[in-house]
Amino acid sequence: MIELYFKNNQVKKVHSVAEITYELANLFNVRIIDFSQKDLTDLSEKFGLNLRIFNQKEDIEISSHFLNLSNQLVFNFSIPSYSSNVFFEEEEVFIIIKNKVVFYFLTTKMDRNLTNLTKTRYDFDSINFGSHLEHFVFQIGVISDYYADLTELISKRIKLLFQNTLKSKQFVENDLDLITKLNFNNLLVKESITNFQRILILLIRSGDREKIINQRIGVELDDIAVIAEHIQYNFDRLDDLKENINSKIDLEQNRIFKSLTIITVCISLPTLIAAVYGMNFQEMPELGWKYGYPLSITLMVGSFLAAIAFFKLKKWL
Repeated sequence: MIELYFKNNQVKKVHSVAEITYELANLFNVRIIDFSQKDLTDLSEKFGLNLRIFNQKEDIEISSHFLNLSNQLVFNFSIPSYSSNVFFEEEEVFIIIKNKVVFYFLTTKMDRNLTNLTKTRYDFDSINFGSHLEHFVFQIGVISDYYADLTELISKRIKLLFQNTLKSKQFVENDLDLITKLNFNNLLVKESITNFQRILILLIRSGDREKIINQRIGVELDDIAVIAEHIQYNFDRLDDLKENINSKIDLEQNRIFKSLTIITVCISLPTLIAAVYGMNFQEMPELGWKYGYPLSITLMVGSFLAAIAFFKLKKWL
């Protein structure tokens, strides 16, 4: 699917590059959704796009994700995608700016997330853009809002887990697994927003654009810095939560060991009496006594109950 955004705010959809019969001068934005290798080849031939960055997406260096070529600007980054109960998934986003047109390469899921956010937060139909860069900066703002929503989603899940932790007295392995998932999701957002932040900084330094455009990008950078602080808060909360749960697990284990120790002590006294009368000595007067057996049973039960009473008196039980 290819979406064409015109300067008169009209949007048209086509299913292949061959169907694009419009002049680039009339376009602000071309969104290529769930593209194939053939789509990339056709786009490269039709619009003269340099698409080598698609082969460098696995590289770590920022220079591999931001290319300021002579006639086009290319960059890519990954964005975590919403997920309800599992780990976030990373979605690749590629952006090319050439001939006053911005080309976006997105997956269906990421396009849907950003489109839904745009419809929810903005009256897109009433916004008029003076240039492709104004439209581009608007999209940067949408991505910033998306990062904020992801961070807020993780924060809400952490707070909910904190509340459940305060109410619960027992913890299972799933609680620690959930902390691991939240920590991983938060890490994905941090990595993504850090790369996005670096790309925007390089974008400001990369050419002669209108001052107002760079100022707007600077504003988005300030917003992203605030989001990055909240991401760090999430890491701190997760560390506190994990420490709290581990402390409570340790306390519960200590209670269990304490109970087992007390039970062992209580049982050891009857065991001692039984051991004494289990010895094979010839001179043991109680063996010939009529009430010797009831006496030994009474002593064993009495010693057990006396030990229990002692520990309860000490409030150890």
